This record gives sequence, structure tokens and C-alpha cells, in this order.
Amino acid sequence: MLVPNLTIKTESKDKKNILWNTYSFPWQEGIKIHELGETSICVAIEQAGEGKLISVLPVYKTHTEQKKKAKTGKPVYIPPMTDPAWIRMLVSNGSEYSLLPAYPGLPVCIKLKEAFLLPAGAELEGWIFSRPEAQIWLANSLVASLPLRPPHKTLFGQPDTGIVCRYDEAEFLATGEPLFEAMIADPSLVSHPVRLKNSSQEGMLVEELCIYGEELSIFAQGDRMMSEKLSFVFSASGLKMSLIGQDPASSGWMLLTRPKISGEERFRVRSIELLRAITRLSL
Repeated sequence: MLVPNLTIKTESKDKKNILWNTYSFPWQEGIKIHELGETSICVAIEQAGEGKLISVLPVYKTHTEQKKKAKTGKPVYIPPMTDPAWIRMLVSNGSEYSLLPAYPGLPVCIKLKEAFLLPAGAELEGWIFSRPEAQIWLANSLVASLPLRPPHKTLFGQPDTGIVCRYDEAEFLATGEPLFEAMIADPSLVSHPVRLKNSSQEGMLVEELCIYGEELSIFAQGDRMMSEKLSFVFSASGLKMSLIGQDPASSGWMLLTRPKISGEERFRVRSIELLRAITRLSL
């Protein structure tokens, strides 16, 4: 059953502004639902004494029970406000909250849905995609950071020297492929333009790539999101990553999220970590 005595308002899919925005507290709506791909972000506000209580909850449509409801045309099930799954925070003042994207705290290991062989000396440009987290902010206070898919961890590299990562999976696409427009327009995905180069003397099987969100920005244009361009160079000694080219802001994209640390400096450090993880060398 739906939450009693509360109406549900879903943000229109035809809304022209970006979904990542600032919203008024949903006093009249009861619960406001932000649709982000396979996940609904629910936000509610209640009076609590002299203050207010904001509650947020991610609802994952990938769960079996939600899939069954979607097939029958029933609304997504939202637990009652007494359910401990809701994340709550007392608010002393203010009348609005911000919904913003952010990279996970862990690096993201993106497993490619179709691995491919990159020949010796070859270069290839394309796109990969990752899911950010949805953050709810009240002025300068973070209420919650919510994954847009049930989070799972994985290991990038060797078992004794590898890097613990957030697991994700995605297609590797060229700009002209049929799926490209649908993927880059998905408001729940960050698009990453990438360049792959194999500088070794042998072909390399490309199965997964690792990105460090703390070094990247998120830019937006409408509902589309993009990061800076990434370079992955494969060699006999491992894998190196770097930022290349101009950021999307030079093409009219709006900056939504800044890097937490200096990108170029941290990429040099990350390259060493990845070499250790892949080659098991003590550099």
C-alpha cells in the first residue's frame, strides 16, 4: 500500500530543466518523487515541534517486487514513514532542498558488458557510463548520499594489492552507435568520453576500467551529464590514467560538481597504485 494520508507527486519526464536542481519543501504534495532511471528518490517534510523533519528514501525498481508492480501498472511501493529505511534529519530553518549528483566515495570499477581486444599499438575513442549518487542538501548540510542502484563492492587488480571499488557495468560505445543517444540522455548516468591506447607489443583484452570520481567533475546540459575526457594507456607494466583535452564547460556545459582534489596530481598517484595492483610490483 502507498503511504497513507499523503499524495504522491512525480517530477514530469518532460520537464525541460535538469532534474538536478533546488526544490521547495513538498508541504502540499506530501512526498515528492524524483525519477532517476531505475531508482525513485523520495523526499518528504513534516512538522516536528518548532522545527521540521526532512525524510529521504531511495526506491530501487530493480528489486523483484517492484518489477512485478511495474508490469501490472501498479504504483511503486513506498514504505510508510515509520519504516526505518527512511533517512531523517531535523531542520531548524529553510524552505528548500537541493538534489545534486556526486561520485561514490570509492573508485568505480566499470565492467564492460562486452570485452574486446585492443591490438598492439592501437588507439580507440568511445564512451563509458557510470551511475553517480543522488545527494540531498539543505544549504551546506548533507542529508544523505543515495546510490542509484543497490551498491556492491568489487576488487580491481590482484587480491593482495588490488583496489576495493564500487561495482558498475556499462557498454563501451562509439558516438554513432544506436544506443549512444539513449545512454547519454539518461539523467541517471554520467557519460565519460575516453581514449584507449595500447602501447605494448601484444594485444590487450579490455574487460573493465577503473575511474576515480574524486578527481572528476560533473557537467550538465539539460538532463545530460558528462565528465572530463579520460585517457587509459595500457602497457606491459600496467595501466595509466590521465585527463586530456578541454573540459565540457568550454562547450557550454554547466558545472554541477567539482573535483574533491587536484585531478592531474592525483592521477599521477593513481597511476602508480594501478601499476601496483596490476603488476604486483613494489614501485
